[in-house]
Amino acid sequence: MKKKHFLVLVFSIMMFSVNAIIESNKVKQEQDTETIVAIFDGYDEEDGYAFLVAGEDDEEDEDIMYFYDVTPDALKAVNLKSDDMIGERFQITYKIETYEEEDEYGYKETYEKYTIIKIAKI
Repeated sequence: MKKKHFLVLVFSIMMFSVNAIIESNKVKQEQDTETIVAIFDGYDEEDGYAFLVAGEDDEEDEDIMYFYDVTPDALKAVNLKSDDMIGERFQITYKIETYEEEDEYGYKETYEKYTIIKIAKI
């Protein structure tokens, strides 16, 4: 009987720990999202989806931002592979994933990957 109580206690502690880890990952994921307004500049298989974004320092200056991935829901909302969308303004919510790659010499390089999770034409 004591073994059953002990197993139930251990199982309960494990479940609370797993739930806490899942919740902390959700919070981290939410913190890694941003929303911008940008003008669609086109799609290229090699570069992905290109958008013109106003520069931070100068409103006249524009930067190009590339998105390689788009969620299926966002693709349903807007057909970004159509040339008809070039020049249109969009509000884009995207997530930022940071990852490391190691080269053949053992040097690690940190990269950021941007994925569109929500997009709306404005």
